[in-house]
Amino acid sequence: MEHDSNIEYALQLYLENLDELEHQQKGKQMAGKLTDLELAITFMQNDLLAAQVSIQDHVLAVSTSTAIATDQNILMSIRQEEIIAQRDHQLARGLDGDEHVNFDNVNESEQEFDNTDAISTVMGDLMERMTLASKEDDGGASSCSAQTHRAVIQCGSCLEDKEAFYRSSCGHEYCHDCTRQLFLGAIKDEELYPPRCCGRVIPPGITLRILAYHELRAFSERAIEYSSKDRVYCAEPTCSKFIPPFAVRDEHGTCPECQQRTHLPCRALAHPGVDCPLDNTLQNVLAMANTENWMRCFNCRTLVELQHGCNHITCRCGREFCYICGNVWRSCNCPLWHENRLVEMANEAVDEEVEPNADAGVRQGLFNRIVENLRRHEEVGCEHHRSSQWRWRNQGSLQCEVCDYVLPEYIFMCTNCRMRACNRCKRHRLR
Repeated sequence: MEHDSNIEYALQLYLENLDELEHQQKGKQMAGKLTDLELAITFMQNDLLAAQVSIQDHVLAVSTSTAIATDQNILMSIRQEEIIAQRDHQLARGLDGDEHVNFDNVNESEQEFDNTDAISTVMGDLMERMTLASKEDDGGASSCSAQTHRAVIQCGSCLEDKEAFYRSSCGHEYCHDCTRQLFLGAIKDEELYPPRCCGRVIPPGITLRILAYHELRAFSERAIEYSSKDRVYCAEPTCSKFIPPFAVRDEHGTCPECQQRTHLPCRALAHPGVDCPLDNTLQNVLAMANTENWMRCFNCRTLVELQHGCNHITCRCGREFCYICGNVWRSCNCPLWHENRLVEMANEAVDEEVEPNADAGVRQGLFNRIVENLRRHEEVGCEHHRSSQWRWRNQGSLQCEVCDYVLPEYIFMCTNCRMRACNRCKRHRLR
């Protein structure tokens, strides 16, 4: 906070110096015509104002998180008191003989909740992701900002002429409503988390300008769910809410929604003194997955079916693994491709690139080059967030391989792995 104050003070001094320099230029040129120096001053002022907004966003994020953490501590204390009072009442009625009480349950230690603030946790996670993305970018530098001067631009999402609200470091600009939808979309769709454009994570401070308090809470809670390993969900069939890590204690997770306790080893409702029941439904699904050769993500335990492409899988949670053995990607010696999938993709590419009546030698030569490129595409590495890696296509399949939407006129294809994706998935889903 002190570091931010010092930087903001320095920026303010720079702005004052620029204002003075701008004032000195008044009357030295024709009216209505700006000199090169005045243009340079204007650009520098805009950059400094954008930096000030970024610092103010960070300060506001910290202060908001502090206030929410305080509120959360109070609410958690009240909730614990209510649980204790309810159990004391149940115990008293049992001692009076009014109802049967399981004393083993009553005497269990009270569930302790870690009062870690969800919003503070998520803000820190997003800032860390932004730092990593910036380091991986060419030159290690990037810039993005909420626009201080609301110039009218063509929004990169809705393509309508609106006031600019956010400009990503990749150069794409968005209006207020579309920037807001990027965050609201992440609440419903894990692949859209963290909100990003062309691989660049959108600064978390933006959320404080576009989301209502309840939306910010929902976004933070979903972000914690997305970031959790081996997730636990409430075993109550009518609930099934995510149980956050701070609500798990001694192999039991307490649902923050319905207060039911889930036994982690068997994922069933708590059953003190009774052996874990067999989850027949889960076992049937896993048996079917084994028959169909589906693979389960080692992180979030989601089942994945490979329909096309190589054996390098990127799960919706962001983890990468091998489709053959299920281990972390590049930690095994499994082949990159199943031969039948490789041949099928190469034949489809040849049919798109050359005429059906082309010379057999031409078709075979192209087939061999495509197969070779696909075999070594992992060595080159796909950087799907880079626009230069994509080509506009209006032939062949127009179905997005990420969201399965069929586009009416054209689609984008990665020149390296030949993946096809719509513009929305290319910018905001692929990593």
